[in-house]
Amino acid sequence: MDLSKKTQKKLCPIPAFYIHIPFCRTLCPFCTFAVRRDRANMHEKYIQGIVDEIVRRSEMLTVMEPKEGNEKHLRQVSLESIYFGGGTPSCFTIQEVSVLIKKVREYFPWSDQIEIAFEMNPDDVNPEYLSGLAEIGVNRLSLGGQSFQTSTLQQLERCHTSADLREAIASITDSLFVNWNLDLMFGIPEQSFSMFKKDVEEALVYDPTHISLYGLEIHERTPFGKNPQIRRWESEHQEQFEAMYLWATDRLEKAGLFQYELSNFSKKDYEGRNNLLVWSGQEYLGLGVGAHSYYMQTRWGNTRSIRTYLQHLEKNKMPTEFEERLSGKQLATEFLMLGLRQCKGINIEEWQTRFGLQWQKQHTEFVQGLCDEGRAFWKGQRLCLSPKGMLLADRITVQLMPELSED
Repeated sequence: MDLSKKTQKKLCPIPAFYIHIPFCRTLCPFCTFAVRRDRANMHEKYIQGIVDEIVRRSEMLTVMEPKEGNEKHLRQVSLESIYFGGGTPSCFTIQEVSVLIKKVREYFPWSDQIEIAFEMNPDDVNPEYLSGLAEIGVNRLSLGGQSFQTSTLQQLERCHTSADLREAIASITDSLFVNWNLDLMFGIPEQSFSMFKKDVEEALVYDPTHISLYGLEIHERTPFGKNPQIRRWESEHQEQFEAMYLWATDRLEKAGLFQYELSNFSKKDYEGRNNLLVWSGQEYLGLGVGAHSYYMQTRWGNTRSIRTYLQHLEKNKMPTEFEERLSGKQLATEFLMLGLRQCKGINIEEWQTRFGLQWQKQHTEFVQGLCDEGRAFWKGQRLCLSPKGMLLADRITVQLMPELSED
């Protein structure tokens, strides 16, 4: 694969890229991402926008790059992960995807072992498209299946059918791709426990290297969030949702897919590279509408409007909607949150030393209560959440964060 013959003279300052493709054939009623209905005549303009952003972000990172002698931040690396998410990246043709990969390669040198992950809708999967993805360097797929039950897919207003999903999986298992993820959802209105169990059992038959398990979240501004019947269903079935999650974590582990984060399960050595980098606190660059970035303790997010995004780039301006330098408290909270979402947990002593923190009596008592309830346990100096505790990870983070004066 010859993506670029340009000689790379330096390492990349950032290990992970996220590229957002906002186009979807149908808009899911629960989705909160920056998406819009697909129009093929918009692809070329949007791709040119991302190409322009790649060039401008490269220049920006060069300016922000720490000077020699600043050992605190002198840690250039090769790019290790590119993740195409959405929206629906598989709305793009192979040639359109290739343009973006080549442009990243031109400006950001990468590791020989780079993982290029690509989200797909089942109805876009076919042998020719898969072969094309492999030829341009994609080496991990993430299939947005959600369920094998027709009624559940209809409830979610998905554009694919259960037959589409099964055909897609058959194509993937017959392709060159070994590393692939299947998304499943639980907590869906009218989804029974037995229906969810059938989804998990059928998924295991196909032997994916990775399964992402997502509980449906109802957000206020979405069609689901505005539906009182759906909100009532959600509030009345919390115990069932917890039971679904706990059953699935146990079942997947017995099948050889080990949990490494709240929603993610994989075979050994098949954890998502992008996941691991972001959750370990590494820096990342987001490209496209609504994409977020984190570099040198600064976070920024792009505008969610495609029109505004393109207008800014045409005027040689960054398409940034907000930017903030994280305070000591924000950094400490995020580090704790990311650590608790992972099954390996967080070394509490190192965390407190790093951020100048000290737990009070109530924090110690709170943790002891979690351990007594089976929601947490100690592994040496590391505090780990059990699957039962994972369900309350965000709430637990808030409770465990001691007071810290802002920087």
